[in-house]
Amino acid sequence: MHHRFRKLAGALAAVALATGLTMAGTGTARAVPVPAATWNEIFAPEINSNGISLCADNFGSNAQLQNLQLWRCHGYASNGNPQRWQFFFVGLSATGTPYYFVINVGSGLCMGLDPGRVNAHTIAGSNLVQGDCNTSLALWELVPATNSPDPNNQFELVSVYGGIGSAASSGFYAMEANTFLDQNGNRLIAEPSDPWNSAQWFALA
Repeated sequence: MHHRFRKLAGALAAVALATGLTMAGTGTARAVPVPAATWNEIFAPEINSNGISLCADNFGSNAQLQNLQLWRCHGYASNGNPQRWQFFFVGLSATGTPYYFVINVGSGLCMGLDPGRVNAHTIAGSNLVQGDCNTSLALWELVPATNSPDPNNQFELVSVYGGIGSAASSGFYAMEANTFLDQNGNRLIAEPSDPWNSAQWFALA
């Protein structure tokens, strides 16, 4: 798996340069969580009305364009690969904001926008999918969830497709839980970034 990530590095760097990112150190002035170097669970702390923690999950699939979902967290279990995500640091914007590809450890594919919905200009409400990593559709910014009850640890995961810079501004899409029900199979969708929307607040474990 590590060989696969190293093999991706050249392609990812090319995407970074094409989109105007600065390949620099990981230091940043922004108060965002620092992902573990190995893998992370991505859970939805505000989607817990029944006390069940839900994590980003790929159904255990290796398929291109597989829809992503929230499922009861079990990333540390022996069958936890569907919920293990590696944040591959790509570069910094001019303001020092870090950008990542979010790679599922099991499939080696990246979390991203659905290219079919992007081409049709119908991104809002579309399912997030896993797919090729060498595309700007799979490039994400960690934006501090400053309006959340835990702004030091919670964040929005915002796609930078459509531009580079202030990804938390109008026109950018964030990962969102489809409903506020903490039930298995809750879809992960793309919706316009909204710093007040708690369905877009996530944390790492």
